Amino acid sequence: MTRVFVLGIDGAFPEYIFGEWLNDMPNLKKLKDNGSYALLNSTIPPLSVTAWTSIFTGKSPADTGIFEYIHRENFSTEYKVMTSKNLKEKTIWEIASEHNKKSGICYALLSWPIKPFNGWMISDSILESTKASLGLVYPKELKEELESFLGDVPKKDITDFRNLTNEQIIQKVYTLTENQIKAMKYLIKNKDWDLFFGVIPLSDRMNHAFWKYLDKKHRKYQPHNKFENTLKDYYKYLDEKVGEIIALLPKDTTTIILSDHGSQRMHNRFNLTDWLIKNKYVVLKQPVQQKTFFNLNLVNWSKTKAFAIGAYEGQVYINLKNREINGIVEKEEYDSLIDEISAKLLQIKGDDGSNLNTKIFKKKDFFKGKYQDIAPDMILYLDNLHYGCNNSIIGNDTEWNPETKMGADDATHSLQGIFIINKQAMNVNNLGEISYLDVAPTILHELKIKIPEDMKGKIIQ
Repeated sequence: MTRVFVLGIDGAFPEYIFGEWLNDMPNLKKLKDNGSYALLNSTIPPLSVTAWTSIFTGKSPADTGIFEYIHRENFSTEYKVMTSKNLKEKTIWEIASEHNKKSGICYALLSWPIKPFNGWMISDSILESTKASLGLVYPKELKEELESFLGDVPKKDITDFRNLTNEQIIQKVYTLTENQIKAMKYLIKNKDWDLFFGVIPLSDRMNHAFWKYLDKKHRKYQPHNKFENTLKDYYKYLDEKVGEIIALLPKDTTTIILSDHGSQRMHNRFNLTDWLIKNKYVVLKQPVQQKTFFNLNLVNWSKTKAFAIGAYEGQVYINLKNREINGIVEKEEYDSLIDEISAKLLQIKGDDGSNLNTKIFKKKDFFKGKYQDIAPDMILYLDNLHYGCNNSIIGNDTEWNPETKMGADDATHSLQGIFIINKQAMNVNNLGEISYLDVAPTILHELKIKIPEDMKGKIIQ
């Protein structure tokens, strides 16, 4: 009997974990040195909700329809939060279920509302305000079992972390991570499973909160600061927990450790929606006289050609006729308008006047698939994501604003995560780089399940 254990560490970054920190993380080092490893190329964009759903399904964002945490139904002017109802493609645990395999899933993004399958799940909802009434554990009787062991079922995330002190973040993250891992260890030991897929979500929160204290090239880095080793200490702690978990696994288990993307410094945010207003691509019903939260109801659609969302990358949509409810841009104008906006965005310099390494991904070149119609018309990586975007606050005094409606960040996501696979009688191999698309077919292959024909990734042998 072959089992597959997968542990996702959200935002784990290869530069340190496969580099100068490796000898301080003996359990990950052992898995890496006795298995195969790679840099994992993330999705476009490298957002957790986008990348994890693509990893879980083996499908690109154009084939999942998941590009952001929010979406518009039928091209309306109202944004709603994504849930599992927006994900129409089968996950690996649903496919495993169809082949009489049992799965245990913990803290998978976009898994609520829980869709019944052969196994058990601790889910969570992005809809924080309604959590009290949600069924976050499947099956229902598992909730009482976990509560009798842990006192409570650990939730996925800490609330409003950007408004906490550093000391509060550290305390809350360690406490919740410890409880999440206790729950996983309990389930590993006490439940039957063929596939176990658990995610450590709070590593991403630590990356965002403490990157500037670690990265010597960050503008806000100060030598010998109080929190210089905070991030390293947390990953060393996670390595200890990996060791505890590995000790519980049956000997025939294939073990995979991976992340959905990496992390990197972010200098500032470009006020993209303000820029679109200034350049008359967005026209408002009434000019704003002060900083205001932006929403699409402020827009004069009869004169608006493009609009944007996104806090790290910029996702730009053309107000296309016969697609958008109030579309005015003719199909024949589409390509030239995309090229015009792209050319202008590529000329933007940093807030210090520096030339930027900006990347633009046009829909026609990068987003071909089942749900390509709802894909952004273009995605902007300003200085390859070293600058983020602000699209939720307009009326700013300058082109730059570190904050969005959600708060400020000093770190963003990077384009590559980590991947380690370890099993009995496996050759040690540096695989170089792999795609996020390769994870799902590899897991199914290890479970001896035929790979669906619409999965485009390769099996990592």
